[in-house]
Amino acid sequence: MAKAALLIELDGRTLEGGGQLIRIALCLSALTSVPVKITNIRGNRSGGGGLKAQHLACVNWLAQACNARVEGAEKGAKTLLFMPKAAGSAERKDGLDVPPVFRKRTLRSGCRIWDARLDIGTAGSTGLALQAILPFVLFTKLPGSGGNSLPIRLTLSGGTNVSGSPSYDYITQVLLPTLENVGFPGITATLAKRGWSHGGTSIGELTLEIPATTRLPLSAFHLTRQDPSTKRRTALYSLTATVIAPAAYHDHFRDRLSTAVAMHFSADSHAPDVPLEVHCEDSHHDKRLYLLLVAKVPYCDHNYDNQLDLGSSSSPACMPSTPHHRLGRDWLYDRKLPPNGHPKAIADMAGRVVRDLHREVSSGACVDEHLRDQMVIFQALAKGRSAVFAGEAEDGDAEGWVAREPSLHARTAEWVCRETLGMRFNAEGLCEGVGYGGDGADRGGAEGMGPGDLVVERTAELEIGGSGGRLA
Repeated sequence: MAKAALLIELDGRTLEGGGQLIRIALCLSALTSVPVKITNIRGNRSGGGGLKAQHLACVNWLAQACNARVEGAEKGAKTLLFMPKAAGSAERKDGLDVPPVFRKRTLRSGCRIWDARLDIGTAGSTGLALQAILPFVLFTKLPGSGGNSLPIRLTLSGGTNVSGSPSYDYITQVLLPTLENVGFPGITATLAKRGWSHGGTSIGELTLEIPATTRLPLSAFHLTRQDPSTKRRTALYSLTATVIAPAAYHDHFRDRLSTAVAMHFSADSHAPDVPLEVHCEDSHHDKRLYLLLVAKVPYCDHNYDNQLDLGSSSSPACMPSTPHHRLGRDWLYDRKLPPNGHPKAIADMAGRVVRDLHREVSSGACVDEHLRDQMVIFQALAKGRSAVFAGEAEDGDAEGWVAREPSLHARTAEWVCRETLGMRFNAEGLCEGVGYGGDGADRGGAEGMGPGDLVVERTAELEIGGSGGRLA
């Protein structure tokens, strides 16, 4: 018999103290049926914190998905209680639970799909909303097996290009290819309309076509540097730039990008004559300037299995399905734009984005700073020891290089996974995942254990055998 799941309480002011803590905590709660209470929501944010439209949309979607009882789901709320019903309480079809957010539909082509939709209602970031709901979708088994499994169509409306959040372009060019690299089926994205936070807010819409997921739990994966023996040396395969700006400034972007790339990358002996592709799109508004630069970096396996001692066995790691990692840096211009100020703004954008990406590539990283925190939940839910190498930085106290410190967002994601699943991450970006989504022993616990038991068992292991937090 499954043990009663204990209520997990999280202080929303911890570490980054923003919306990411809420998104990850509620996604894990919805998956594992473990209740969570969050206080001081977004307590480190200016303006008083509390739930905004984007967070509230995620709360309501996940609550519907797991039939949760929710207290505090209102705009501006600073305390939220999220209590999912136990797995098995939802309507059962074909022997499996079907979360109510999924509806079976037949398209005009005759194809059948599971259809799901999230509407933010404002220009709130769809990229941030995906951080809450995409892991839930990918780790949920829906009825059918083998050739009878149905794909999922997930539609989101809101902002697609919003300051301080992953853009539609970053998602399609960096995040989704990386998820395919770690073992998920290839996801196809379609943009119906852009939604902006600048130049007057507007609501856009995107759709993800997700092939049926039949292989759960997700195998451990390694996103590791090209060649550990050469430390930071990283060969670069190519650079691709996406420019969204008024058409009159496209050539100016191309010129500035070419100059900046030549300055930073061509002087690098490990990346001479880097090919640069520039794709331009008209933003139809003088105040809408966006630049994304993506680097393809060759992949090379490195065995991390013996570098993380967590006292449990590990499954073979999944190797990337493509020979390249993708790192990206972008900027949705958010400064005041004076009359005739576009040339300077474009020069600033090209210079900063190229410089930041060069720093990422030079560190030897296989994920950029922003992708690092988005991969934490997938490491935690995978089965076995997953490694995500985020690069090295110069050691200020001694000669040589050390692993780069994770960002506050990454540390927050790791902390939430530790508190909810009992996970630990070391400084190299390794962790032992719980193997969520399988049957019986494949869940990561003893045969027959439910998701709530899994969390209790993992937390007990952490308290008995580990020091908690990040490993030295």
